[in-house]
Amino acid sequence: MISPVSTPSHPPARLYDRFRRPLPPRAVAATAPPPDGGMRPFTPDELEWAWEAWCAQSPVLADALLVLARTGLRWAELRALRVGDVDADVESALVARSAPEPEPAGPLSPDRVRRVPLAPRIRGAVAREVAGRDADELLFTTALGEQLNRTPVLSRVRWSQTARGRRLTDLRHTAASLWLAEGVDAATVRHWLGERRLAA
Repeated sequence: MISPVSTPSHPPARLYDRFRRPLPPRAVAATAPPPDGGMRPFTPDELEWAWEAWCAQSPVLADALLVLARTGLRWAELRALRVGDVDADVESALVARSAPEPEPAGPLSPDRVRRVPLAPRIRGAVAREVAGRDADELLFTTALGEQLNRTPVLSRVRWSQTARGRRLTDLRHTAASLWLAEGVDAATVRHWLGERRLAA
C-alpha cells in the first residue's frame, strides 16, 4: 500500500480561509466563467489552491474532488466507485459502474469500461479511503457512510466561491489537460476518459 507521504497532509482549516489567502497570480485573471460556456480546466496551481480551500470545509470531500480532477471520472462514476475497484498497489482503478442521481448504480456500457491511472498526487488520499474497508464498500461517502450527492457536496465545499465560476465537469477537463501536458497521447487520454473522441 502506498504511504500517504506521497500526498500532502490535510492543511489546518484556519490557514486557508478564502478571505486571508489570495488566489495564485495566474488564477486572478480567470475567475469568471467563459462567455460561451466552454471548458475551463484548472491549472495545477489553481487546483492546489482550490483543494486547500475545499479542505477547510471537508478534507474527505476535497480529496474526492481532487480524484475527479486527476482521473477524469464523471461524477456518476465517482459515486459508484468501490474500494475493490482500486488495485492492490493503489496505482489504478477500474471504472465499470455509474450511479447517476437519483438512480442506483449500474454497469457502464462495455466501450466505457476502463482502468484509469492514479497519479502519485492522489494515491495517498485513495489509500486512506481503502485502508481497512471491504471491497464492496463505496470508496467515497459522506461522514455517515452514505452515497455522495452533488448538491450537498458542492454546498459543503463552497463550490460557487472556491471553483471561481467553473462547473463540476471542468474537473474532468482538468484531468485531460494535465495528461496532455504530461505528454500522454490523445488516444490514451480518450480511452482513460471513456470517450470516443476528445472535444476540440
